[in-house]
Amino acid sequence: MHRRDFIKLTAAVGVASALPAWSRLAFAADRPALPIPELLTADATNRIAINVQAGKTQFGPHLATTWGYNGNLLGPALQLRQGKAVTVDIHNQLSEETTLHWHGVEVPGEVDGGPQGIIKPGETRTVSFTPTQRAATCWFHPHQHGNTGRQVAMGLAGLVLIEDNELRKLLLPKQWGIDDVPVIVQDKKFNADGQIDYQLDVMSAAVGWFGDTLLTNGAIYPQHAAPKGWLRLRLLNGCNARMLNFATSDNRPLYVIASDGGLLPEPVSVTELPMLTGERFEVLVDISDGKAFDLVTLPVNQMGMAVAPFDQSHPVMRIQPLAIPASGTLPDMLTRMPVLPSLEGLTQRALQLSMDPMLDMMGMQALQKKYGDAHPAAGYSGVRHVTGYADTYVRAAVAGRADAAHTATVNGPDA
Repeated sequence: MHRRDFIKLTAAVGVASALPAWSRLAFAADRPALPIPELLTADATNRIAINVQAGKTQFGPHLATTWGYNGNLLGPALQLRQGKAVTVDIHNQLSEETTLHWHGVEVPGEVDGGPQGIIKPGETRTVSFTPTQRAATCWFHPHQHGNTGRQVAMGLAGLVLIEDNELRKLLLPKQWGIDDVPVIVQDKKFNADGQIDYQLDVMSAAVGWFGDTLLTNGAIYPQHAAPKGWLRLRLLNGCNARMLNFATSDNRPLYVIASDGGLLPEPVSVTELPMLTGERFEVLVDISDGKAFDLVTLPVNQMGMAVAPFDQSHPVMRIQPLAIPASGTLPDMLTRMPVLPSLEGLTQRALQLSMDPMLDMMGMQALQKKYGDAHPAAGYSGVRHVTGYADTYVRAAVAGRADAAHTATVNGPDA
């Protein structure tokens, strides 16, 4: 960042913090302020400590038991540097086993926290690795065999931000929690007592566990006040099974600058951005007009996902521009991508993946019995709407940046 731009942004942040309390609170008077995860870096010995713990979180009138990393719900955003070794101490304070999986981070198998990396209650697992990939937004979550879905639903998830020298040279919005904002979107289901209700039946085992309440960084329809200019949103679909389709309430474009694998060669302008579970995208939004608007998710034409309130546009968060200007920019070019290698002469294999056909049939029957044949939730239209749009507008642009790690549903009894 140039000295001139740094001074401008520092001044803007100073003005924001100096606003009268009533002025700052007015922005969130009718809804909660967007919670911002702590940005956690390694200490002087290149170590990071993560505690897996239980806590309590307020959702409306109810106080629910939740799990988190270093807190009651969700976790910090770990900031790592390309080429710089880090050691992470993971202490399990839960009463059951867990693991910690580095989703999207290119690490050796013995370091990753798949089902084999069990951390028993009261024990600590220490892993060391050196990020070698380009700058990217990744995340971490449990990958306990047979328990992944429930542990994620209870709140275990956090971001990993990998930086490199190329990213630092760009004048993108970089002020964490101000104009560089994490947006972790999840759906939850609560029982009559206000507790997270993770109960699997035949239908949810076949179709997926869906909630009826949408949370953004753990809050219901929160609001974020940001300097007027370019706003950077780091989007994570942290749902167990639900696909999301992001848009803005006033149809202003989202400029996609990065996907799971890192920066795109240049920004891609879209009005809708479909995202599968576990997927990440970074977008810039122009809020220089000073007008408030909502980030929303549009209905997705896939089985089980069009049940109210998700049968229509659903708010994710409110964005309220401030009067003070921001200094981040949207570059015309972001990075130079290597040419994809030729596929000529490579062995090609065809793999067909499917679920148990009996479970699939029983799940569809339960879906139709609950919602009826005429309800869009019962229709098995697949993901034509989602993948068709993405193939046309986004995925062609990100084809060379596919995530080396998996992007998969974290749901079900054996997920």
